[in-house]
Amino acid sequence: MKNLKYVIKIFITILAVSLVVGFIILSGCRQAEELVVQTTSVETVEMTTAETTMVTETMVEEVTETTPETTLSPPGPSFVFVSNRGNDSIKTDLYILDIEKDEIIPLNTGLSDVVLPKWSPDGSKILFAVKDVWNLYTINADGTGLTQLTDFRSNNGDWSPDGSKIVFQSDHQNEPKDTPDIYVIDAEGKNKVEILDEPSTADFSPRWLPDGSQIMFISNRTGNYEVFRMGTDGSNIVQITKTDSPIIDIALSPDSSRIAFTYAYAYPQAADLYIIDKDGSLDTLVQLTDNRGKALNDSPSWSLDGKKIYFSSNSNGNYDVWMINNDGSNPVQLTDDEYNDSFPDYWAP
Repeated sequence: MKNLKYVIKIFITILAVSLVVGFIILSGCRQAEELVVQTTSVETVEMTTAETTMVTETMVEEVTETTPETTLSPPGPSFVFVSNRGNDSIKTDLYILDIEKDEIIPLNTGLSDVVLPKWSPDGSKILFAVKDVWNLYTINADGTGLTQLTDFRSNNGDWSPDGSKIVFQSDHQNEPKDTPDIYVIDAEGKNKVEILDEPSTADFSPRWLPDGSQIMFISNRTGNYEVFRMGTDGSNIVQITKTDSPIIDIALSPDSSRIAFTYAYAYPQAADLYIIDKDGSLDTLVQLTDNRGKALNDSPSWSLDGKKIYFSSNSNGNYDVWMINNDGSNPVQLTDDEYNDSFPDYWAP
C-alpha cells in the first residue's frame, strides 16, 4: 500500500512538471510569432499632399500588433490626431483625445512619421499614411491590427460612407511626380481602380460625400487649385469654387450640404478656414478664422451634428488642435503644450 502511494505521488509530480514545461514552451512560441515593423524618419509633409503613393491590391499585410496604455472599446466622442509627443520629438504618431474623459491615448503604431488619419464610419478603424514611403495603413481604434494597404506612393485617403471602400490619391503609375490621380480600393486593400486619370494635372484630397452620391476633390485642371465634384466612378466633373488663391484641403459636413476648406492665400506661412455650400454659391461663404496672415489654420473636420469644426493651428506658437463654431464664433484651443498636434479627425457614436 505504501509502495502504491509512493508511485502515485511520483506520477502526480511528473504530470505537474510536464504541464509547466508545456506552458513555457507554448508561451515562447507565441512570443516568437509577434511582428515588429521599423521605418525610418522622414521629412515634413506639405499640406497640399500632392506627393502621393499607391500600392498593389495584393499587398494586404498584417504588420504589427501593439497595446496602447489605454484603450477605447468602443470610443466615445473623440478625435484622432498626429503628434510628436512620444519619446522621439522629431517623429509623429497617432493619438486619440477622448473628449468626455479629457484623456489623450497613444496608439503606438510602431511606425515613423504618420499623417492624415481618418476614422472609419463605425469608429472601429483609423486610416492613415506614412510619410517618405507614402503608403496607406489601417489600425484598430484600440491600437491593434496594424495593416498595410498599399506599397506604392499613395496617401490622403477617405472612407466610403459604408466603410467598404477607400478613395485616395497617387502618382505611382504614368504621372509626373506631384500630379496625382484618384483611385478607389476595397477597405482590405484589394481591387484597385483608377477613377480619375489626368496625367497633366494634380487631383488630390478626395472626400466621399457622407450620403455616398459623389466624391469631392481638389484639382488645378483649370489653373488654380479649386474644389470639384464628380461621380463615384470619376464621371460628370463639375467645378465648385473659383478663388484667387489655392485651396489645399476640404471636409464635407455630415449632411453633405457644406464644404469646409483651407484657403492658402500665403501658404505655408498663413492660411484660413472657410465654409461654403456644396454648390459653391458665394452668398453662402463663411470665414471661420482670420489671423491676418500670421498663422496657418488647416485640416478641418466637422462634428457629428455639423455645428463645430475641429482644426489645427499655430496661432499660439506650436501646432495645436482647436474647435470653432460653424459661424466662426467661440474658438477654443483643445491641446496646449510643448508638442505639435495636427490633422485632427472627429468621430462620435
